[in-house]
Amino acid sequence: MTLGDSAPNLRVLPPSAAPPTGSQPGGFRRGFVALRYRNYRLYWFGQIASLIGTWMQSVSQPWLVLLLGGSPLQLGTVLALQFAPAMVLAPLGGVLADRVDKRNALRVTQSIAMVQAAVLCVLTLTGVVQIWHIYILAAVLGVASAVDMPIRQSFAAELVRREDLVNAIALNSTSFNLARVIGPAIAGLTLAVFGTAFNFGLNAVSYLAVLIALTMMNPGHLHRTERPAVFPSVRSSLAEGIRYAWRTPAVLWPLLLLGGMATFAMNFQTLLPLFARNTLGLEANGYGALYASMGAGSLLGSLMLAFARGKRPLVRMILGGGAVFLAFEVLLGLTRSPFLAFPIVVVVGFASMLMVNTINVTVQHGVPNELRGRVMSLYVTVFAGTAPIGGIFAGLVAQFFGAPAGFILGAALSSIFLTVVAWQLLVRRAMSRPAAGTLERMSRTSGVLENRRAG
Repeated sequence: MTLGDSAPNLRVLPPSAAPPTGSQPGGFRRGFVALRYRNYRLYWFGQIASLIGTWMQSVSQPWLVLLLGGSPLQLGTVLALQFAPAMVLAPLGGVLADRVDKRNALRVTQSIAMVQAAVLCVLTLTGVVQIWHIYILAAVLGVASAVDMPIRQSFAAELVRREDLVNAIALNSTSFNLARVIGPAIAGLTLAVFGTAFNFGLNAVSYLAVLIALTMMNPGHLHRTERPAVFPSVRSSLAEGIRYAWRTPAVLWPLLLLGGMATFAMNFQTLLPLFARNTLGLEANGYGALYASMGAGSLLGSLMLAFARGKRPLVRMILGGGAVFLAFEVLLGLTRSPFLAFPIVVVVGFASMLMVNTINVTVQHGVPNELRGRVMSLYVTVFAGTAPIGGIFAGLVAQFFGAPAGFILGAALSSIFLTVVAWQLLVRRAMSRPAAGTLERMSRTSGVLENRRAG
């Protein structure tokens, strides 16, 4: 799969800054070509260490709410507060990503997240923590993450050459899901042995890994976009990114699908602890293992995209992954056996991440570098910004009907979005232009047009 025309305003790096050009590695090495870049290697390994801590906190925080006697609605409220800032601040974070030094901005946002985890650790360790403390700290983390996520999503384009960007995106997701396997597995054990405060403390320490990696990078080897002498107003910048997404079907419809799925079908931080404890009768270690199993499936979905060769039918990967995800989420809601739940969540993780990763690649495919931060902020807004609505929705359904009903009803509502997007991307387009029925051609065409406009 190509990524559009080369960007004319990217600097040509000296030979020491990037691997030699030529034929791409074959076999196993093909899935890790982005690791040839030193800056990307530093960032990738730092992210793995940091994200392991993040997942340990993500598993431990809802468990702490339950230990404090919190209701399913309060559990959903914590999630809502953590992601609500993304609805407002993520677009502004996208504008910021296109204007500032991304490396320095990430230092700031990651430092704030580290302090948040440390405060949560101290409050829990001293025994004074209350649910309202968790509310406030979740909101603080949400503000930092709302700015951080668009910058991180667009930072990969500065770490590798454009032809290796797809692999870099896939490996970013691989690191996320590798941590999603390791973090919950460790957290399940440490929750039972040491308690939640231990996991919050480890998360705070883990942020040092990514901060050190950012410091060790060579800024002269970053593939930065040339910035204008005078930037347009924030309002104009936001409007430009929105117009691009609205006029580009390869961006618009996948984002609509992602928003629907994230709102109704991907509320696992709210539903999974309730499902594990109340429906399956699992304790903390079983809950952690269940989360880790979903992460293992997600890791496989990430690796599938990382090792993809040549042109792939992206639209089929998006829609097929979404359909399998929803079908197995319904099965998860119907099962009452832990032995059946574990393989089901592996498939849920695999299919959902295959869909999400392919949407990420599709949205970034052909986007001009000067618009990348703003376009990816829309991705963050529909993915993370819809979580407050989804958290409240899942919490209410679980409180009145139980966690299994949350899975089944969420999948049913998400299937509406899947049907509409499938109609737009497959059926309607095939009826109007039978020869152009693939999402890749839509992406390539839009990318060429935008590059010409930028030129």
